[in-house]
Amino acid sequence: MIEISHQQYKVLIYTDHQYTVESADNLRRYKRVYVDDSCDRYSNVSNVAILVKDGQDEVASTILCDTGVFTGLSESSFIIEERVLYICAGNKLYYLNIPDLTLKWTGQVDYVTNFSVQKLEDDLLVHGELEITRITKLGEIKWRFGGHDIWLNNNGFPEITILHDRIKLVDYQSNFYAIGFDGNTIF
Repeated sequence: MIEISHQQYKVLIYTDHQYTVESADNLRRYKRVYVDDSCDRYSNVSNVAILVKDGQDEVASTILCDTGVFTGLSESSFIIEERVLYICAGNKLYYLNIPDLTLKWTGQVDYVTNFSVQKLEDDLLVHGELEITRITKLGEIKWRFGGHDIWLNNNGFPEITILHDRIKLVDYQSNFYAIGFDGNTIF
């Protein structure tokens, strides 16, 4: 479980693999349930739960049920700024309002899965398995960049490093790339 203090709220983010869409037997009930359109009650594999508390009082709760490949949660799976939570779940990025967790928008960013999201100027940079994507905070994709292999590296190199004037990337085969903030290759 990841716990974040934000303004007067405590935001808790965790996985709830026991949750089944539309089941009366769920141990936990959520005020809002967001389900991927292609998901039925047995096919969701990415159940990301979010609770917002004000002191000891639960203000909102939601679960994001998605069919994309789930890679787990980490501090890089989400960004909170002002009253907005951007969070990766499966192959989608979700924009939720804080504190009520109403869904502003969601969209598939990578075909397989998303590993992380980070700020890039006034936009977001999403690290997917197949593509690196720059997306506006309203969900508009500005550009995508794919390499020779997937965006994981098992040789200890960070896959994405944002510098002051470029983005350094390393793929699975340790191929190095440098792209501008416009998504064009520098080398």
